[in-house]
Amino acid sequence: MTGPTRTALGAFTIIAATVLPAIAQETRPNILVVLFDDVGFTGFGAYGADASTPTIDALAQSGTLFSRYYSSPFCGPSRAMLMTGQDNHETGMGTLVETVTPDQSALPGYSMVWDDDQQTIASLLSGAGYQTYVTGKWGIGAKGKNLPDRFGFDRSYVMDSTGGSNYDHSHYLPGYPEVSWYEDGEPIRLPKDFYSSRNLVDQMIRYINEGDAEQPFFGFLSLQAVHIPVQAPAEFIDKYDGVFDAGWDVMREERLQRAIDLGLVPATTTLAPVHEDHRAWEDLSDREKAVAARVMQVNAGMKDAADFHIGRLLDHLESTGRLENTIVVITSDNGAESGVTTLDNPVFNLLLSGVHRLEGIDTSPENMGLPGSLSAIGPEWASVEASPFNLYKFYSSEGGLRVPLIIAGAGIEATGIQDAPVHVADLMPTLLDAAGVDYDAGALFGQSILPLLSGETDETRSPDETFGVEVSGNAALYRGTWKLVRTALPRGDFTWRLYDLSVDPGETTDLSAENPELFAEMRAEYDAYVETVGVFELGRDDYAEAQLFSNLLERTTAKYWPYLAGLVLVLLAGLYALFRLVRLAIRRPAH
Repeated sequence: MTGPTRTALGAFTIIAATVLPAIAQETRPNILVVLFDDVGFTGFGAYGADASTPTIDALAQSGTLFSRYYSSPFCGPSRAMLMTGQDNHETGMGTLVETVTPDQSALPGYSMVWDDDQQTIASLLSGAGYQTYVTGKWGIGAKGKNLPDRFGFDRSYVMDSTGGSNYDHSHYLPGYPEVSWYEDGEPIRLPKDFYSSRNLVDQMIRYINEGDAEQPFFGFLSLQAVHIPVQAPAEFIDKYDGVFDAGWDVMREERLQRAIDLGLVPATTTLAPVHEDHRAWEDLSDREKAVAARVMQVNAGMKDAADFHIGRLLDHLESTGRLENTIVVITSDNGAESGVTTLDNPVFNLLLSGVHRLEGIDTSPENMGLPGSLSAIGPEWASVEASPFNLYKFYSSEGGLRVPLIIAGAGIEATGIQDAPVHVADLMPTLLDAAGVDYDAGALFGQSILPLLSGETDETRSPDETFGVEVSGNAALYRGTWKLVRTALPRGDFTWRLYDLSVDPGETTDLSAENPELFAEMRAEYDAYVETVGVFELGRDDYAEAQLFSNLLERTTAKYWPYLAGLVLVLLAGLYALFRLVRLAIRRPAH
Protein backbone atom coordinates (compact mmCIF):
# COMPACT_ATOMS: atom_id res chain seq x y z
CA MET A 1 0.00 0.00 0.00
CA THR A 2 1.52 3.36 -0.99
CA GLY A 3 2.14 6.22 1.44
CA PRO A 4 -0.61 8.57 0.09
CA THR A 5 -3.13 5.74 0.04
CA ARG A 6 -2.25 4.82 3.61
CA THR A 7 -2.55 8.44 4.70
CA ALA A 8 -5.98 8.81 3.15
CA LEU A 9 -7.14 5.54 4.66
CA GLY A 10 -5.80 6.55 8.06
CA ALA A 11 -7.68 9.87 7.90
CA PHE A 12 -10.90 8.03 7.04
CA THR A 13 -10.31 5.65 9.94
CA ILE A 14 -10.02 8.47 12.47
CA ILE A 15 -13.21 10.10 11.16
CA ALA A 16 -15.03 6.78 11.24
CA ALA A 17 -13.94 6.10 14.80
CA THR A 18 -15.34 9.38 16.06
CA VAL A 19 -18.43 9.82 13.87
CA LEU A 20 -19.59 6.37 12.79
CA PRO A 21 -18.76 3.85 15.55
CA ALA A 22 -21.28 1.24 14.39
CA ILE A 23 -19.96 1.30 10.84
CA ALA A 24 -16.39 1.24 12.17
CA GLN A 25 -17.04 -2.03 13.97
CA GLU A 26 -18.50 -3.55 10.82
CA THR A 27 -15.55 -2.55 8.66
CA ARG A 28 -12.56 -2.74 11.00
CA PRO A 29 -11.52 -6.08 12.51
CA ASN A 30 -10.90 -6.83 16.14
CA ILE A 31 -7.32 -7.97 16.70
CA LEU A 32 -6.24 -10.61 19.22
CA VAL A 33 -2.51 -11.34 19.61
CA VAL A 34 -1.69 -14.38 21.76
CA LEU A 35 1.97 -14.52 22.72
CA PHE A 36 3.39 -17.70 24.25
CA ASP A 37 6.65 -17.65 26.17
CA ASP A 38 9.53 -19.96 25.18
CA VAL A 39 7.60 -22.27 22.81
CA GLY A 40 10.02 -23.77 20.29
CA PHE A 41 9.38 -24.29 16.59
CA THR A 42 7.71 -27.69 16.94
CA GLY A 43 5.93 -26.81 20.18
CA PHE A 44 2.34 -26.74 18.84
CA GLY A 45 0.39 -29.63 17.36
CA ALA A 46 0.20 -27.99 13.93
CA TYR A 47 4.02 -27.89 13.94
CA GLY A 48 4.47 -31.52 15.03
CA ALA A 49 4.35 -31.34 18.84
CA ASP A 50 3.44 -34.15 21.21
CA ALA A 51 1.29 -31.72 23.20
CA SER A 52 -2.39 -31.41 22.30
CA THR A 53 -3.28 -27.91 21.02
CA PRO A 54 -6.58 -28.32 19.12
CA THR A 55 -7.60 -24.66 19.32
CA ILE A 56 -4.32 -23.48 17.83
CA ASP A 57 -4.33 -26.25 15.23
CA ALA A 58 -7.81 -25.26 14.05
CA LEU A 59 -6.61 -21.68 13.56
CA ALA A 60 -3.68 -22.98 11.51
CA GLN A 61 -6.10 -24.93 9.30
CA SER A 62 -8.30 -21.90 8.69
CA GLY A 63 -5.54 -19.35 8.17
CA THR A 64 -1.83 -19.08 7.45
CA LEU A 65 1.00 -21.01 9.14
CA PHE A 66 4.54 -19.64 8.74
CA SER A 67 7.62 -21.83 8.51
CA ARG A 68 10.13 -18.95 8.57
CA TYR A 69 9.04 -16.52 11.26
CA TYR A 70 11.91 -14.95 13.20
CA SER A 71 11.93 -13.34 16.62
CA SER A 72 14.69 -12.32 19.00
CA PRO A 73 16.37 -15.05 21.07
CA PHE A 74 15.52 -13.07 24.26
CA CYS A 75 12.02 -12.27 25.51
CA GLY A 76 12.24 -8.55 26.36
CA PRO A 77 13.74 -7.47 23.02
CA SER A 78 11.15 -9.61 21.18
CA ARG A 79 8.27 -7.99 23.03
CA ALA A 80 9.67 -4.50 22.41
CA MET A 81 9.82 -5.18 18.65
CA LEU A 82 6.34 -6.70 18.61
CA MET A 83 4.91 -3.63 20.33
CA THR A 84 6.84 -0.96 18.38
CA GLY A 85 7.67 -2.37 14.95
CA GLN A 86 11.23 -1.13 15.52
CA ASP A 87 14.49 -2.97 16.09
CA ASN A 88 15.05 -3.70 19.78
CA HIS A 89 18.12 -1.41 19.92
CA GLU A 90 16.13 1.48 18.45
CA THR A 91 13.78 1.29 21.45
CA GLY A 92 16.51 0.94 24.11
CA MET A 93 15.94 -2.81 24.57
CA GLY A 94 19.24 -4.11 23.21
CA THR A 95 19.15 -7.05 25.63
CA LEU A 96 17.48 -8.10 28.90
CA VAL A 97 17.76 -6.03 32.07
CA GLU A 98 19.44 -9.05 33.69
CA THR A 99 22.14 -9.26 31.00
CA VAL A 100 23.12 -5.62 30.40
CA THR A 101 26.88 -5.19 30.77
CA PRO A 102 28.41 -2.08 32.41
CA ASP A 103 29.67 -0.89 28.99
CA GLN A 104 26.21 -1.21 27.45
CA SER A 105 24.28 0.48 30.25
CA ALA A 106 25.35 4.02 29.29
CA LEU A 107 24.24 3.68 25.64
CA PRO A 108 20.80 4.63 24.24
CA GLY A 109 20.31 1.20 22.70
CA TYR A 110 20.42 -0.34 26.20
CA SER A 111 18.62 2.27 28.33
CA MET A 112 15.82 -0.20 29.26
CA VAL A 113 13.45 2.80 29.53
CA TRP A 114 11.09 4.12 26.86
CA ASP A 115 10.65 7.81 26.15
CA ASP A 116 7.18 9.16 26.91
CA ASP A 117 6.48 9.62 23.21
CA GLN A 118 7.36 6.04 22.24
CA GLN A 119 4.69 4.87 19.81
CA THR A 120 3.31 1.36 20.10
CA ILE A 121 0.74 -0.62 18.19
CA ALA A 122 -1.62 0.06 21.11
CA SER A 123 -1.14 3.84 21.06
CA LEU A 124 -1.73 4.02 17.30
CA LEU A 125 -4.78 1.77 17.44
CA SER A 126 -6.14 3.63 20.46
CA GLY A 127 -5.72 6.93 18.63
CA ALA A 128 -7.80 5.50 15.80
CA GLY A 129 -10.69 4.48 18.04
CA TYR A 130 -9.71 0.96 19.07
CA GLN A 131 -10.18 -0.26 22.62
CA THR A 132 -6.86 -1.70 23.79
CA TYR A 133 -6.30 -4.39 26.43
CA VAL A 134 -3.34 -6.43 27.67
CA THR A 135 -3.21 -9.26 30.22
CA GLY A 136 -0.17 -11.32 31.19
CA LYS A 137 3.58 -10.98 31.07
CA TRP A 138 4.89 -7.56 30.01
CA GLY A 139 8.60 -7.71 30.86
CA ILE A 140 9.86 -4.90 28.60
CA GLY A 141 12.84 -3.07 30.10
CA ALA A 142 13.36 -1.80 33.64
CA LYS A 143 10.83 -2.98 36.20
CA GLY A 144 7.84 -0.66 36.45
CA LYS A 145 9.29 1.92 34.01
CA ASN A 146 7.53 1.00 30.75
CA LEU A 147 4.14 -0.17 31.95
CA PRO A 148 1.53 -0.55 29.20
CA ASP A 149 -0.92 2.04 30.59
CA ARG A 150 1.64 4.70 29.59
CA PHE A 151 1.86 3.45 26.02
CA GLY A 152 -1.63 3.19 24.64
CA PHE A 153 -3.38 0.42 26.58
CA ASP A 154 -6.77 1.38 28.01
CA ARG A 155 -6.79 -1.56 30.43
CA SER A 156 -3.83 -3.64 31.59
CA TYR A 157 -3.28 -6.52 34.01
CA VAL A 158 0.40 -7.43 33.81
CA MET A 159 3.40 -9.06 35.43
CA ASP A 160 6.42 -6.84 34.87
CA SER A 161 9.21 -9.38 35.05
CA THR A 162 10.99 -11.89 32.84
CA GLY A 163 9.08 -14.64 34.61
CA GLY A 164 7.46 -15.88 37.79
CA SER A 165 5.23 -18.49 39.35
CA ASN A 166 1.94 -19.29 37.65
CA TYR A 167 0.24 -19.49 41.06
CA ASP A 168 1.58 -16.53 43.07
CA HIS A 169 4.17 -13.74 43.24
CA SER A 170 7.24 -16.01 43.60
CA HIS A 171 10.21 -15.29 41.35
CA TYR A 172 11.94 -18.11 39.50
CA LEU A 173 15.47 -16.67 39.96
CA PRO A 174 17.22 -17.03 43.34
CA GLY A 175 18.00 -13.74 45.04
CA TYR A 176 15.33 -11.75 43.22
CA PRO A 177 12.37 -10.20 45.08
CA GLU A 178 8.85 -11.39 44.34
CA VAL A 179 7.44 -10.47 40.93
CA SER A 180 5.25 -7.38 40.66
CA TRP A 181 1.78 -7.34 39.11
CA TYR A 182 -0.01 -4.17 38.04
CA GLU A 183 -3.52 -3.30 36.94
CA ASP A 184 -3.73 -0.06 34.95
CA GLY A 185 -0.34 0.96 36.34
CA GLU A 186 -1.14 0.34 40.01
CA PRO A 187 0.41 -2.52 42.06
CA ILE A 188 -1.98 -5.39 42.85
CA ARG A 189 -1.96 -8.73 44.63
CA LEU A 190 -3.01 -11.89 42.85
CA PRO A 191 -6.07 -13.84 44.04
CA LYS A 192 -5.39 -16.94 46.14
CA ASP A 193 -6.73 -19.34 43.48
CA PHE A 194 -4.68 -17.81 40.65
CA TYR A 195 -3.46 -19.92 37.73
CA SER A 196 -1.94 -17.86 34.96
CA SER A 197 -3.56 -19.15 31.75
CA ARG A 198 -7.03 -19.35 33.28
CA ASN A 199 -6.99 -15.99 35.06
CA LEU A 200 -5.35 -14.07 32.22
CA VAL A 201 -8.05 -15.25 29.82
CA ASP A 202 -10.74 -14.42 32.41
CA GLN A 203 -9.31 -10.93 32.74
CA MET A 204 -9.24 -10.42 28.96
CA ILE A 205 -12.89 -11.55 28.71
CA ARG A 206 -13.78 -9.12 31.49
CA TYR A 207 -12.12 -6.18 29.71
CA ILE A 208 -13.82 -7.02 26.42
CA ASN A 209 -17.21 -7.35 28.14
CA GLU A 210 -16.81 -4.00 29.89
CA GLY A 211 -15.92 -2.26 26.63
CA ASP A 212 -18.13 -0.80 23.91
CA ALA A 213 -19.45 -3.64 21.75
CA GLU A 214 -19.75 -1.26 18.78
CA GLN A 215 -16.07 -0.35 18.81
CA PRO A 216 -13.28 -2.71 17.67
CA PHE A 217 -10.72 -3.94 20.20
CA PHE A 218 -7.06 -4.88 20.24
CA GLY A 219 -6.32 -7.60 22.80
CA PHE A 220 -2.78 -8.68 23.72
CA LEU A 221 -2.95 -11.96 25.66
CA SER A 222 0.63 -12.50 26.84
CA LEU A 223 0.77 -15.94 28.44
CA GLN A 224 3.32 -17.18 30.96
CA ALA A 225 3.21 -20.61 29.32
CA VAL A 226 5.77 -22.18 29.05
CA HIS A 227 8.41 -20.07 30.79
CA ILE A 228 10.23 -21.35 33.87
CA PRO A 229 8.75 -22.53 36.18
CA VAL A 230 6.76 -24.97 34.03
CA GLN A 231 3.53 -25.52 35.94
CA ALA A 232 0.05 -26.83 35.18
CA PRO A 233 -2.93 -28.38 36.98
CA ALA A 234 -2.45 -32.10 37.58
CA GLU A 235 -5.28 -33.13 35.23
CA PHE A 236 -3.40 -31.61 32.30
CA ILE A 237 -0.04 -33.11 33.34
CA ASP A 238 -1.38 -36.63 33.85
CA LYS A 239 -2.81 -36.73 30.31
CA TYR A 240 0.76 -37.26 29.09
CA ASP A 241 1.72 -40.27 31.19
CA GLY A 242 4.12 -42.36 29.10
CA VAL A 243 4.24 -39.93 26.14
CA PHE A 244 7.83 -38.87 26.76
CA ASP A 245 9.25 -42.18 27.99
CA ALA A 246 11.22 -42.71 24.76
CA GLY A 247 13.51 -39.87 25.78
CA TRP A 248 14.95 -36.80 24.13
CA ASP A 249 17.37 -38.49 21.70
CA VAL A 250 14.63 -40.50 19.97
CA MET A 251 12.03 -37.76 20.14
CA ARG A 252 14.33 -35.15 18.61
CA GLU A 253 14.61 -37.39 15.54
CA GLU A 254 10.84 -37.89 15.53
CA ARG A 255 10.23 -34.14 15.51
CA LEU A 256 12.61 -33.78 12.57
CA GLN A 257 10.66 -36.34 10.56
CA ARG A 258 7.32 -34.75 11.43
CA ALA A 259 8.56 -31.33 10.33
CA ILE A 260 9.65 -32.82 7.01
CA ASP A 261 6.37 -34.71 6.57
CA LEU A 262 4.34 -31.57 7.33
CA GLY A 263 6.31 -29.59 4.75
CA LEU A 264 7.77 -27.18 7.31
CA VAL A 265 11.37 -27.90 6.29
CA PRO A 266 12.94 -29.50 3.19
CA ALA A 267 13.61 -33.24 3.02
CA THR A 268 17.35 -32.47 2.99
CA THR A 269 17.20 -31.19 6.58
CA THR A 270 19.54 -32.91 9.02
CA LEU A 271 20.08 -32.41 12.73
CA ALA A 272 23.15 -30.66 14.06
CA PRO A 273 24.99 -32.56 16.81
CA VAL A 274 23.82 -31.59 20.29
CA HIS A 275 26.20 -29.73 22.55
CA GLU A 276 28.72 -31.81 24.47
CA ASP A 277 27.09 -30.99 27.81
CA HIS A 278 23.81 -32.68 26.80
CA ARG A 279 23.25 -36.01 28.54
CA ALA A 280 22.49 -39.13 26.51
CA TRP A 281 19.09 -40.57 27.48
CA GLU A 282 20.49 -44.08 27.83
CA ASP A 283 23.06 -42.88 30.36
CA LEU A 284 20.30 -41.95 32.82
CA SER A 285 19.11 -44.25 35.57
CA ASP A 286 15.50 -45.42 35.55
CA ARG A 287 14.72 -42.93 38.31
CA GLU A 288 16.34 -40.07 36.35
CA LYS A 289 14.41 -41.03 33.22
CA ALA A 290 11.12 -41.00 35.10
CA VAL A 291 11.80 -37.55 36.54
CA ALA A 292 12.95 -36.20 33.15
CA ALA A 293 9.86 -37.57 31.39
CA ARG A 294 7.62 -36.05 34.06
CA VAL A 295 8.99 -32.52 33.59
CA MET A 296 8.22 -32.76 29.88
CA GLN A 297 4.70 -33.89 30.78
CA VAL A 298 4.37 -30.66 32.76
CA ASN A 299 5.58 -28.67 29.76
CA ALA A 300 3.04 -30.37 27.48
CA GLY A 301 0.29 -29.99 30.06
CA MET A 302 1.04 -26.29 30.40
CA LYS A 303 0.60 -25.79 26.64
CA ASP A 304 -2.50 -27.95 26.67
CA ALA A 305 -4.02 -25.86 29.49
CA ALA A 306 -3.18 -22.62 27.68
CA ASP A 307 -4.79 -23.93 24.48
CA PHE A 308 -7.91 -24.89 26.44
CA HIS A 309 -8.26 -21.40 27.90
CA ILE A 310 -7.59 -19.73 24.55
CA GLY A 311 -10.47 -21.86 23.29
CA ARG A 312 -12.68 -20.40 26.04
CA LEU A 313 -11.80 -16.89 24.88
CA LEU A 314 -12.58 -17.68 21.24
CA ASP A 315 -15.84 -19.37 22.26
CA HIS A 316 -16.80 -16.23 24.15
CA LEU A 317 -16.06 -14.06 21.13
CA GLU A 318 -18.15 -16.39 18.97
CA SER A 319 -21.07 -16.35 21.41
CA THR A 320 -21.08 -12.54 21.39
CA GLY A 321 -20.89 -12.35 17.59
CA ARG A 322 -17.34 -10.96 17.44
CA LEU A 323 -15.18 -13.87 16.37
CA GLU A 324 -16.01 -13.70 12.67
CA ASN A 325 -14.61 -10.16 12.53
CA THR A 326 -11.47 -10.89 14.58
CA ILE A 327 -7.91 -11.44 13.40
CA VAL A 328 -6.12 -13.93 15.67
CA VAL A 329 -2.32 -14.14 15.90
CA ILE A 330 -0.63 -17.01 17.76
CA THR A 331 3.13 -16.94 18.24
CA SER A 332 6.07 -17.28 20.67
CA ASP A 333 8.60 -14.70 21.84
CA ASN A 334 11.69 -16.88 21.27
CA GLY A 335 12.89 -20.46 21.07
CA ALA A 336 12.58 -23.15 23.73
CA GLU A 337 14.04 -22.45 27.17
CA SER A 338 17.09 -24.56 28.09
CA GLY A 339 17.48 -23.32 31.65
CA VAL A 340 17.97 -25.64 34.61
CA THR A 341 17.11 -25.54 38.30
CA THR A 342 20.14 -27.52 39.46
CA LEU A 343 23.84 -27.34 38.58
CA ASP A 344 26.62 -29.87 38.10
CA ASN A 345 28.64 -28.28 40.92
CA PRO A 346 27.73 -30.02 44.23
CA VAL A 347 28.59 -26.93 46.29
CA PHE A 348 26.26 -24.70 44.25
CA ASN A 349 23.59 -27.40 44.39
CA LEU A 350 23.86 -27.50 48.18
CA LEU A 351 23.49 -23.71 48.33
CA LEU A 352 20.55 -23.78 45.90
CA SER A 353 18.86 -26.45 47.98
CA GLY A 354 19.19 -24.21 51.02
CA VAL A 355 17.78 -21.23 49.10
CA HIS A 356 14.82 -23.31 47.94
CA ARG A 357 14.08 -24.36 51.52
CA LEU A 358 14.27 -20.77 52.72
CA GLU A 359 11.85 -19.69 49.96
CA GLY A 360 9.43 -22.56 50.66
CA ILE A 361 9.99 -24.14 47.24
CA ASP A 362 9.18 -27.84 46.95
CA THR A 363 11.35 -29.31 44.18
CA SER A 364 10.34 -32.92 44.77
CA PRO A 365 9.22 -34.89 41.67
CA GLU A 366 5.85 -35.49 43.34
CA ASN A 367 5.15 -31.74 43.45
CA MET A 368 6.41 -31.04 39.93
CA GLY A 369 4.19 -28.49 38.15
CA LEU A 370 2.02 -27.81 41.19
CA PRO A 371 1.98 -24.77 43.54
CA GLY A 372 5.34 -24.17 45.18
CA SER A 373 7.24 -26.09 42.48
CA LEU A 374 10.22 -24.98 40.42
CA SER A 375 10.80 -27.04 37.27
CA ALA A 376 12.52 -26.52 33.92
CA ILE A 377 12.87 -28.83 30.90
CA GLY A 378 16.61 -28.23 30.46
CA PRO A 379 18.75 -28.21 27.30
CA GLU A 380 18.06 -31.79 26.18
CA TRP A 381 14.27 -31.37 26.00
CA ALA A 382 14.72 -27.85 24.65
CA SER A 383 16.56 -29.38 21.70
CA VAL A 384 13.46 -31.52 21.07
CA GLU A 385 11.13 -28.50 21.23
CA ALA A 386 13.43 -26.61 18.84
CA SER A 387 13.93 -29.59 16.51
CA PRO A 388 14.81 -29.77 13.66
CA PHE A 389 16.93 -26.72 14.39
CA ASN A 390 20.16 -26.15 16.28
CA LEU A 391 20.21 -24.89 19.87
CA TYR A 392 17.40 -22.86 21.48
CA LYS A 393 16.60 -19.68 23.44
CA PHE A 394 19.50 -17.25 24.06
CA TYR A 395 21.19 -18.19 20.76
CA SER A 396 20.99 -16.80 17.22
CA SER A 397 20.77 -20.28 15.70
CA GLU A 398 17.48 -21.22 14.03
CA GLY A 399 16.45 -22.96 17.24
CA GLY A 400 16.66 -19.66 19.11
CA LEU A 401 15.14 -17.40 16.44
CA ARG A 402 12.67 -19.43 14.35
CA VAL A 403 9.37 -19.95 16.18
CA PRO A 404 5.73 -20.68 15.34
CA LEU A 405 3.46 -18.03 13.82
CA ILE A 406 -0.19 -18.58 12.91
CA ILE A 407 -2.50 -15.83 11.66
CA ALA A 408 -6.18 -16.48 10.98
CA GLY A 409 -9.56 -14.78 10.96
CA ALA A 410 -11.12 -11.79 9.25
CA GLY A 411 -9.62 -11.14 5.82
CA ILE A 412 -6.93 -13.83 6.19
CA GLU A 413 -6.82 -16.41 3.42
CA ALA A 414 -6.47 -20.11 4.26
CA THR A 415 -3.15 -20.42 2.44
CA GLY A 416 -1.60 -23.23 4.50
CA ILE A 417 2.17 -23.10 5.03
CA GLN A 418 4.01 -19.97 3.90
CA ASP A 419 7.81 -20.17 3.52
CA ALA A 420 8.47 -16.44 3.05
CA PRO A 421 10.63 -14.91 5.81
CA VAL A 422 8.82 -12.79 8.41
CA HIS A 423 10.35 -10.75 11.24
CA VAL A 424 8.66 -10.02 14.58
CA ALA A 425 8.74 -6.28 13.82
CA ASP A 426 6.58 -6.98 10.73
CA LEU A 427 3.54 -7.77 12.88
CA MET A 428 2.85 -4.19 13.97
CA PRO A 429 2.63 -2.64 10.46
CA THR A 430 0.73 -5.69 9.22
CA LEU A 431 -1.96 -5.36 11.87
CA LEU A 432 -2.11 -1.57 11.48
CA ASP A 433 -2.70 -2.03 7.75
CA ALA A 434 -5.40 -4.60 8.48
CA ALA A 435 -7.07 -2.06 10.79
CA GLY A 436 -6.70 0.76 8.26
CA VAL A 437 -4.61 2.85 10.66
CA ASP A 438 -2.02 5.26 9.31
CA TYR A 439 1.61 5.09 10.46
CA ASP A 440 5.06 6.25 9.38
CA ALA A 441 6.44 3.22 7.56
CA GLY A 442 9.86 4.88 7.28
CA ALA A 443 10.20 4.96 11.06
CA LEU A 444 9.73 1.21 11.41
CA PHE A 445 12.19 -1.66 11.10
CA GLY A 446 9.38 -4.06 10.15
CA GLN A 447 7.22 -4.02 7.05
CA SER A 448 3.66 -5.11 6.39
CA ILE A 449 2.97 -8.62 5.14
CA LEU A 450 -0.75 -7.99 4.66
CA PRO A 451 -0.53 -8.58 0.86
CA LEU A 452 0.63 -12.14 1.59
CA LEU A 453 -2.11 -12.71 4.15
CA SER A 454 -4.79 -11.51 1.76
CA GLY A 455 -3.54 -13.80 -1.01
CA GLU A 456 -2.16 -11.07 -3.29
CA THR A 457 1.41 -12.44 -3.21
CA ASP A 458 3.49 -15.26 -1.74
CA GLU A 459 6.50 -13.04 -1.00
CA THR A 460 7.40 -10.78 1.90
CA ARG A 461 10.84 -9.59 0.79
CA SER A 462 12.87 -9.67 -2.39
CA PRO A 463 15.67 -12.30 -2.57
CA ASP A 464 18.31 -9.56 -2.12
CA GLU A 465 16.63 -7.81 0.80
CA THR A 466 18.22 -8.32 4.22
CA PHE A 467 17.30 -7.99 7.87
CA GLY A 468 19.47 -8.38 10.94
CA VAL A 469 19.10 -9.63 14.51
CA GLU A 470 21.40 -9.05 17.49
CA VAL A 471 21.19 -9.62 21.23
CA SER A 472 24.20 -9.90 23.58
CA GLY A 473 26.63 -10.98 20.86
CA ASN A 474 24.20 -13.41 19.22
CA ALA A 475 23.91 -12.11 15.67
CA ALA A 476 22.32 -13.07 12.37
CA LEU A 477 21.64 -11.55 8.97
CA TYR A 478 19.13 -13.02 6.52
CA ARG A 479 19.14 -12.56 2.75
CA GLY A 480 16.61 -14.73 0.97
CA THR A 481 17.44 -18.29 1.96
CA TRP A 482 20.97 -17.37 3.07
CA LYS A 483 21.87 -16.86 6.71
CA LEU A 484 24.98 -15.31 8.20
CA VAL A 485 25.22 -16.19 11.88
CA ARG A 486 27.37 -15.91 14.99
CA THR A 487 26.30 -17.72 18.16
CA ALA A 488 27.66 -16.65 21.52
CA LEU A 489 29.18 -18.72 24.30
CA PRO A 490 28.73 -20.97 26.21
CA ARG A 491 27.15 -23.27 23.60
CA GLY A 492 28.22 -21.26 20.56
CA ASP A 493 31.78 -20.34 19.65
CA PHE A 494 31.43 -16.72 18.45
CA THR A 495 32.50 -17.65 14.90
CA TRP A 496 30.77 -16.28 11.80
CA ARG A 497 29.25 -18.93 9.51
CA LEU A 498 27.13 -18.98 6.36
CA TYR A 499 24.26 -21.39 5.71
CA ASP A 500 21.84 -22.07 2.86
CA LEU A 501 18.55 -22.55 4.69
CA SER A 502 16.77 -23.81 1.57
CA VAL A 503 18.57 -27.14 2.00
CA ASP A 504 20.16 -26.90 5.46
CA PRO A 505 17.91 -25.23 8.06
CA GLY A 506 19.60 -27.43 10.67
CA GLU A 507 22.76 -25.32 10.16
CA THR A 508 25.12 -28.25 9.72
CA THR A 509 27.28 -27.17 6.73
CA ASP A 510 29.15 -23.86 6.77
CA LEU A 511 29.41 -22.53 3.20
CA SER A 512 31.46 -19.40 3.89
CA ALA A 513 34.65 -20.83 2.33
CA GLU A 514 32.78 -21.84 -0.85
CA ASN A 515 31.10 -18.43 -1.14
CA PRO A 516 33.71 -15.85 -0.05
CA GLU A 517 32.16 -12.93 -1.95
CA LEU A 518 28.68 -13.54 -0.60
CA PHE A 519 30.11 -14.02 2.89
CA ALA A 520 31.96 -10.68 2.65
CA GLU A 521 28.88 -8.89 1.30
CA MET A 522 26.68 -10.16 4.09
CA ARG A 523 29.29 -9.32 6.72
CA ALA A 524 29.32 -5.75 5.38
CA GLU A 525 25.52 -5.66 5.44
CA TYR A 526 25.54 -6.84 9.03
CA ASP A 527 28.02 -4.10 9.94
CA ALA A 528 25.69 -1.57 8.31
CA TYR A 529 22.81 -2.94 10.40
CA VAL A 530 24.93 -2.56 13.56
CA GLU A 531 25.66 1.05 12.70
CA THR A 532 22.06 1.88 11.81
CA VAL A 533 20.32 0.54 14.91
CA GLY A 534 23.05 1.17 17.52
CA VAL A 535 24.41 -2.26 18.47
CA PHE A 536 27.24 -2.36 21.00
CA GLU A 537 29.46 -5.22 19.86
CA LEU A 538 30.49 -7.40 22.78
CA GLY A 539 33.70 -9.36 23.07
CA ARG A 540 33.78 -13.16 22.88
CA ASP A 541 33.77 -13.63 26.65
CA ASP A 542 31.07 -11.06 27.46
CA TYR A 543 28.20 -13.42 26.81
CA ALA A 544 24.75 -13.08 28.37
CA GLU A 545 24.76 -16.18 30.54
CA ALA A 546 28.02 -15.08 32.22
CA GLN A 547 26.52 -11.67 33.00
CA LEU A 548 23.31 -13.28 34.24
CA PHE A 549 25.22 -15.68 36.51
CA SER A 550 27.30 -12.79 37.88
CA ASN A 551 24.14 -10.83 38.67
CA LEU A 552 22.48 -13.88 40.26
CA LEU A 553 25.51 -14.58 42.43
CA GLU A 554 25.64 -10.96 43.57
CA ARG A 555 21.91 -10.82 44.35
CA THR A 556 21.85 -14.21 46.05
CA THR A 557 24.83 -13.35 48.22
CA ALA A 558 23.32 -9.99 49.17
CA LYS A 559 19.96 -11.55 50.07
CA TYR A 560 21.13 -14.67 51.88
CA TRP A 561 24.48 -13.64 53.44
CA PRO A 562 23.11 -13.75 57.02
CA TYR A 563 22.10 -17.38 56.49
CA LEU A 564 25.46 -18.15 54.89
CA ALA A 565 27.26 -16.44 57.75
CA GLY A 566 25.20 -18.46 60.25
CA LEU A 567 26.00 -21.66 58.40
CA VAL A 568 29.72 -20.87 58.45
CA LEU A 569 29.56 -20.15 62.19
CA VAL A 570 27.76 -23.43 62.83
CA LEU A 571 30.38 -25.31 60.80
CA LEU A 572 33.21 -23.56 62.63
CA ALA A 573 31.59 -24.32 65.97
CA GLY A 574 31.20 -27.94 64.98
CA LEU A 575 34.84 -28.17 63.91
CA TYR A 576 35.93 -26.55 67.17
CA ALA A 577 33.82 -28.98 69.19
CA LEU A 578 35.28 -31.89 67.23
CA PHE A 579 38.78 -30.56 67.85
CA ARG A 580 38.12 -30.38 71.63
CA LEU A 581 36.75 -33.92 71.71
CA VAL A 582 39.76 -35.27 69.83
CA ARG A 583 42.11 -33.35 72.10
CA LEU A 584 40.42 -34.69 75.22
CA ALA A 585 40.58 -38.20 73.85
CA ILE A 586 44.30 -37.89 73.20
CA ARG A 587 45.00 -36.46 76.66
CA ARG A 588 42.90 -39.04 78.51
CA PRO A 589 45.32 -41.39 80.31
CA ALA A 590 45.18 -45.07 79.46
CA HIS A 591 44.08 -47.48 82.26
